Amino acid sequence: MGKIFIILMICYMGIFHISSVSQVHSNETSNESVISEFESLPFQVVVDKTSLETGQSEKVTCYVVSAVDDFSYSVFAENGKISNKHLSSFDYSKPGEELTDTLNVECVDKTTGQEYYFSITLFFSDHTSINELDDLYIND
Repeated sequence: MGKIFIILMICYMGIFHISSVSQVHSNETSNESVISEFESLPFQVVVDKTSLETGQSEKVTCYVVSAVDDFSYSVFAENGKISNKHLSSFDYSKPGEELTDTLNVECVDKTTGQEYYFSITLFFSDHTSINELDDLYIND
């Protein structure tokens, strides 16, 4: 069952985009190196951005997928709400009136002490500006 979950999470990784990822070594306090998305990382944050950004969903479960056994993570949203934080998942609820939000996730490999930061930017569509015409009458 665990292998199926990991495979499923890897498949879902195609539906999100990480704005920036950085790695900080615990013994280098001022040296921060930016890692390309295409390099192998021990952590991935899986978020179904499409359903949030298109308005199909107001709340999604996000997953922290890790290649290491002993890790921790912290998460906060600039405008939205984080709830139901578990060992490797949390729920994100989009903000009411805001059109953008940023999820910030910090993952720590407790064995090596390395920290990884993920910044995921979300852009929500403004459904209030769409005017729908229920009936269209044309007078001849």
